[in-house]
Amino acid sequence: MKFTISALATAAALTALPSFAQDLVLSIGSRGYGPAVERNIERYTAENPDVSIEWNKVSDVPGETRKLYVTGLTAKSPTPDIYAVDVIWAGEFAQRGWLEPLNGLLADDTIAAFNPSLLAASTVDDKVHALPLYADGIHFFYRSDLLEKYGLDVPQTWEEVLAASQTITEGEGNPQLYGFVSMWAKIEGLFMNWLAFTNGNGGGFYDADGNVAVNSPANIEATQFMVDLLHEHRMTPDSILNARPDDARTLFQQGRAAFLMVQDFVHAPLSADNSPVAGKFDFTRVPYFEGHEDANSTTMGGWFLGINPNSENKEAAADFLSFFTAEDQQLTAAVEDNRAPTISAVYDNEAMGSNEVLAKFGANYDFGVVRPSAGSGAKYPRVSEIMQLEITNALHRQKTVEEALNDAQKQLDALLSD
Repeated sequence: MKFTISALATAAALTALPSFAQDLVLSIGSRGYGPAVERNIERYTAENPDVSIEWNKVSDVPGETRKLYVTGLTAKSPTPDIYAVDVIWAGEFAQRGWLEPLNGLLADDTIAAFNPSLLAASTVDDKVHALPLYADGIHFFYRSDLLEKYGLDVPQTWEEVLAASQTITEGEGNPQLYGFVSMWAKIEGLFMNWLAFTNGNGGGFYDADGNVAVNSPANIEATQFMVDLLHEHRMTPDSILNARPDDARTLFQQGRAAFLMVQDFVHAPLSADNSPVAGKFDFTRVPYFEGHEDANSTTMGGWFLGINPNSENKEAAADFLSFFTAEDQQLTAAVEDNRAPTISAVYDNEAMGSNEVLAKFGANYDFGVVRPSAGSGAKYPRVSEIMQLEITNALHRQKTVEEALNDAQKQLDALLSD
């Protein structure tokens, strides 16, 4: 077993020819999936002594890794055989022919075991091109002590969130306390927020027929609710328009907000011993609007593993990929490394009882939605830019919500029709 660390060795691995038919190269960062990588390699090679796995430790900075992959894949390098991709790369890489379709290489029931919302991010032309390795996403955090103080149930709908926010802020009488904080700066997280709100109202990026419909009535209504939270109800601080995930987390942790909606990484600092809100908060699934209790409103992210279509060892790569992402390995990664599984059945395992937080995250992922990267492919970065800009225009009231979403629709129609 070889472990390549240097950047030069990494680049060389992308262009080197494999020595033996059963030599495989796996490219994934050392931090993203942590000790699970080495553990899984050791388990697999113990069971398959004729197979050698080289772990190519690529950068954990996504942009650097992406450039490395693109260089090798454009040159049709046969290595790495298996490599990790961000959720928003999977669609583009599949469209460009840089990921081998897994249907046929893997059994249908193996693929079907994964979270269907995540699988959608790597599904192009009805074929799955990568398997979800681990998940993350946005969740709805709340001050459990304040809800208890005012005799309030945990809100499930946005209407209930607004009512609870008003009750708490009026009751506390603290001008520095807000009802709701989140990441509404012009960043990718804003688009994730918008997808949560709109999908929670029965809308979303696409309509029921798969057509782009960002200016649908449901989306206009949900976006107007976001605008009104800030400007009409004053339930969010003005600073939300510049807030990134950690900015929002800081306000909530300082005791300056009743509700917070950001990614799951904030749970650790919020619950730390020196956190002012430790023991005073909890979280639930992202709210939905009344009448849409089945809505997939939890915007998800994560990383996938796929196979290089130029690999000379596709069947061996598929076997290793299936093993690496299987239930047993995901369960161990969840219990020992706190990585959220992408196979729903793992959350039902009794061993998950030792990680109640991760189990709750998993329950929220049952209501997951992914960004529209599979359908837009290489154009996804521009799609996100358009949406970020027009949502920002609406939130700043530089345009009405309808004007902003109509303008976004026109730009997307032109972009995606090419």
